[in-house]
Amino acid sequence: MLRFHVMNPIESMQREMEHLLRGFDLGPNARRDHGRINFNIREHDDRYLVEAALPGVDSENLDISVIDRQLVIKGEFARLDLPENARIYRQERRSGSFEQSLMMTDKLDTDKIEAEYKDGILIISVPKAQAALPKKIEIKAA
Repeated sequence: MLRFHVMNPIESMQREMEHLLRGFDLGPNARRDHGRINFNIREHDDRYLVEAALPGVDSENLDISVIDRQLVIKGEFARLDLPENARIYRQERRSGSFEQSLMMTDKLDTDKIEAEYKDGILIISVPKAQAALPKKIEIKAA
């Protein structure tokens, strides 16, 4: 059961429109997802696991911060070094910087967030705050 939405309604509508228009080649200027990173988010009882494939990003160029329930990931893909006389025929490899925010529904334990970056895969373990965890209520017999 998913209990949270990663994007706000405007982002959701924007993604739906992009999905509908994906079949039409409107050129690179019409595409708005050039800086967007795809994240996988799994919810466990006590934490969220956030994963993203970021090939070509040096861990020194990654920055993760958290404000309340919002996780902000910033980074920069390595620029492609081309010889002076080379022209790009087609470029699908990402380059440049990105910044993306993910909003979680539960309060987070910001002191215990951990991130690991290995082989181009970023994994962030985001524990839920104690107040957000399920709590068993004892029933007293009368």
